[in-house]
Amino acid sequence: MVRLRLGDILQEKQITRQQLANQAGLRPSTVSDLCNRPVQRIYLSTIATLCETLDVSVSDLFVIEPAD
Repeated sequence: MVRLRLGDILQEKQITRQQLANQAGLRPSTVSDLCNRPVQRIYLSTIATLCETLDVSVSDLFVIEPAD
């Protein structure tokens, strides 16, 4: 299972969801969904925006976890 580490990264960098949404030009509800829900789909442009805004690599943003 692939997990998006967005919530973890925001906590590490001490950035709120609202701050990320403002800095990245994303809707606050989009950021919230990416932090709270299992992500089924995400646009490549959104991944690029998150990586650029948070100054992380794609490999920092995702982690592979064993399936339950």
